[in-house]
Amino acid sequence: MKFPAQTIYRFLGQIAFVATATLALTVPVHAAGAPNAGTPGAATTGAATASMPTPTQVAPAAYRVSVGDILSFDILDDADLPVSLTIGTDGTASFPLFGGFKIEGLTIPEAIDALRGEYLSRQLLTDPKLSLSIVTVRPVLILGEVRTPGSFAYYPGLTVEQAVGLAGGPQSAMSNPADRIIARAKLRGTIEETDVEIVREAIYTARLYAQYRGSDKVDLKDVPQSAKKYVDEAAVGPVIAIEEKILKSDLLSTKNQKEILQQSIMQTQASLVILEKLRVQQEEVVALNEQIEERTLALRKRELNTESELSRVKMATSGEKARLWQLVSEIGRSNREFASLQLQLETLQANREKEILTLLQEREATLKKLETQRRTTEQQMLLMAAADNDASKHEQVSFLYKIDRETGRGGARTRQSIEATKLTAVLPGDVIFVSIAGL
Repeated sequence: MKFPAQTIYRFLGQIAFVATATLALTVPVHAAGAPNAGTPGAATTGAATASMPTPTQVAPAAYRVSVGDILSFDILDDADLPVSLTIGTDGTASFPLFGGFKIEGLTIPEAIDALRGEYLSRQLLTDPKLSLSIVTVRPVLILGEVRTPGSFAYYPGLTVEQAVGLAGGPQSAMSNPADRIIARAKLRGTIEETDVEIVREAIYTARLYAQYRGSDKVDLKDVPQSAKKYVDEAAVGPVIAIEEKILKSDLLSTKNQKEILQQSIMQTQASLVILEKLRVQQEEVVALNEQIEERTLALRKRELNTESELSRVKMATSGEKARLWQLVSEIGRSNREFASLQLQLETLQANREKEILTLLQEREATLKKLETQRRTTEQQMLLMAAADNDASKHEQVSFLYKIDRETGRGGARTRQSIEATKLTAVLPGDVIFVSIAGL
């Protein structure tokens, strides 16, 4: 006797729900050592003590801890509460008293033995009694032809079929016509939104090329080749009008900044010319005063003038020299200002070009992303149409399952692709791909 696909998937969903609830109520026991000696040199005795089980432990006993796992660690018989530790990308976690220690790839008993050895070798504890358990392991990721692809919590005994049930079941299992109509409408809406975004990004790209050239008009020849067909089929007049307003505003702003800097440079140059002339004149005045000072000194030696007259001449010469040094200092400041203004002008142009080129790179990446999204949505529509082509064949649709699993440890970690069935056991961190056979 045959049953409709909807009834079958509803029954499987109920089984997965009951299994999940049962496993959530099960409290596994975590590995423990003997109680801690407290301080170095303290002598204590006692057999290995099993710690209280934690309801959040989800990994099987043979599970090897990996990057991203969260552990609960406790040195028994001390006054401190258990601490929560996260395995970092380098495979280490920071343990009390000695800090970072690599336990990636070890089972819980192996990790406890390694930690005991570390405490003993460092002479931190004389008889370390430790408790270590897994609080949270990496989730599983379910992608492909499922209703709600995404990340889901792992629990012991999880199979591919149960994981697909967590993701809402296979996508083609929607036998309700209303569901299929809504799903197709959403996909069409996604395609239309993506087309609009592609056109907007393409015109944006053309505007950036116009900015780079210093033009105030958007040229559709600058539209990326991959986006031309979308631009040709769309009414781009209003979009171009807005982009050209932005373009003209940017060009005007840049032009004003350049003119202000150029005017400042010209004024500084003019000031330098005047200061240079004043410096030459002041040097002549200083030279004349020095000559007067020499004559006055010669007359004073012959006692043909007074000491006060000689002092007055020397003071006048000193004042003229001070004014000369002031002019030299002012010329130096003006030269530095002139160089700074020139640098600002060059930096303005260089930064503008750099910003435009950066934005062009971003537009290229965004367009590729949008085109990929559009192709993916089209493929989903084609798969849905193929599955809906003959409603009577829905029950005969079969699925392929593939698991992308991480293997190795540390820097030797790699990803392995595994062909799976509904009953294949899932491990924490697995990525499950669901596809329709023959499509």
